[in-house]
Amino acid sequence: MIPEGINCSVFFDEIKQKPKSNSTLIIKGIVSSGFKIKMNLEYSGVELIDNSNAMMPDEILNLLNEDLNEIFGNGPFDKKVLKQEIKNLNMLYYVRYNGKAYRSDEWDAMQPEDFAQM
Repeated sequence: MIPEGINCSVFFDEIKQKPKSNSTLIIKGIVSSGFKIKMNLEYSGVELIDNSNAMMPDEILNLLNEDLNEIFGNGPFDKKVLKQEIKNLNMLYYVRYNGKAYRSDEWDAMQPEDFAQM
């Protein structure tokens, strides 16, 4: 049996360049993990800063930072590329279990014996 993890969905409402900076993105949306909290992040490609009270666990922030880096790369950001990528990004989904975070596809691929090894 696969144990129950804590779901964490990150919904993106708005992603834009920080005023007077083409090296930082402002990301607004909602984090849902049993309850919904507004999220306000700054992403530079190197670091992801949570400027909200979303209080995402570090392990989720680390995965989110990796995923955003894969999608957007590092600043400075090209407006044309940014616009296209933003159109394609609605939500990212993670699962927390036993102090570790997993992307939804990683979690779905896990087998009961994987948990026996933890």
